[in-house]
Amino acid sequence: MNARFRYIAITIIIFFALFLILNHNYYRIKTFFAPPVAANSEPKIPIAKKTFAALPAGFSHCGPFLVFSAEEDTSADDVAKAIIAYTSAYRVSALKRAILLCNALKDSKILKGRIVLIPESLPAFVHSPMNQTLPPLISARGLYMTGTSAGNPALLEKLPYLKKNGINAIVFDVKDVDGILNYKSRIPAAVKYNLHEKACIDNVDMFIKKLKEQDIYVIARIAAFRDGLLVRHAPELAVKSKRSGKTWVGGGEIWCDPTSKSVQDYIMGLSMEMAEKGVDEIQFDYIRFPTGGDIRDASYSFQGGAMSREEVIADFLKRAHEKISSANARLSIDIFGVVAWGKKVDIDATGQRIELLSQHCDYISPMLYPSHFNNRFDGYANPADHPYYFINEGNKKLMALLANKEVVVRPWLQAFKWKVSSFGPQYIIKQIQASDDSGARGYLFWNASNEYRNVLSAMESLTQSGKVK
Repeated sequence: MNARFRYIAITIIIFFALFLILNHNYYRIKTFFAPPVAANSEPKIPIAKKTFAALPAGFSHCGPFLVFSAEEDTSADDVAKAIIAYTSAYRVSALKRAILLCNALKDSKILKGRIVLIPESLPAFVHSPMNQTLPPLISARGLYMTGTSAGNPALLEKLPYLKKNGINAIVFDVKDVDGILNYKSRIPAAVKYNLHEKACIDNVDMFIKKLKEQDIYVIARIAAFRDGLLVRHAPELAVKSKRSGKTWVGGGEIWCDPTSKSVQDYIMGLSMEMAEKGVDEIQFDYIRFPTGGDIRDASYSFQGGAMSREEVIADFLKRAHEKISSANARLSIDIFGVVAWGKKVDIDATGQRIELLSQHCDYISPMLYPSHFNNRFDGYANPADHPYYFINEGNKKLMALLANKEVVVRPWLQAFKWKVSSFGPQYIIKQIQASDDSGARGYLFWNASNEYRNVLSAMESLTQSGKVK
């Protein structure tokens, strides 16, 4: 009987060892038996990646098992924060609880020398999250989400409801104007200055994966040149004051120098990191020069040589578009709504000339919020109360300026009450009708607090009546 048990035990051990070896070497074996690639063929996006290729210090793996060896006293919180990207957990707090339960730990303390098993670890090899082909141009109907909202599991729970009522895209903050990165980045500047210290999205890879599992089009928003946090750590990258030589502040806003190569490279790095994580689109907001405050006192480095403002923005956008497209992601830009009216004063101030910009992006999203137009603009005493005119006219004017007619015009619509006499679902419906009637493709809703009850009520009504295009 004992010999039989030993035989069974040895057999189980051998099969388990073979499983670990095959699992660990899956990609090598797949590559070995794959047909040879022609010498003149273009490089392809890898279909798989090694999950544990760059584990944090103290972590190791054997096949599907991930373990932590404490080299000094630490805590379950710190362990969870360090390793969450290598697990299927969405929140650090949930992973911490799983670690405590799995290892029968009574409290969060992990003493030096302790071996800890990490639950919910990913397989040793996973499919590459990068898009294998460039996503098709779509009619997106999207909601903007802050990092805080994106990091809340409640958003994921609402996805089926959003899909049912016509929402097919989510725009989430990678970096807003404060400069805080909402995910843990590996970009050198982000690591050097700990720009992700206050990140709200604990596991951005899982966030993107969950959205795509629901067929949600994923848009990563980056507030490009307005960035208070980076300037605080690296003041040499700021727009400078001609008078003082110090950081220029315009209307309470702090800006990075749009003409600085280092600043441009930082934005490019974030964009590529997001593309490699599988987002469908990179969206540049604040892709312009500052317009508030004493503009005459603002000084720029012009590291790319003598250029006009519009040439600086177009040159950066051209380089970004080429790199982002190579990673199979789309590029969109947000522009001031008033720029669609083509007035020289607005173009000179922002550097946003549509004829140039439209050559180097896939989508243009004019911020046609009616409340943001000055009183009596185009003869309307309170533009906020005339949503149809400003959305419809803005889109048509913008499309007339496009040098590249394949670029999709997809406006931002107003999902907030400011200056509106009567705000509700009907106000949302009027904007949607105006946009559809103009020939634009899709629309995005902006509410800084992510309060979308009126939007969802309007979308539910339009979806049920078959009017969502």
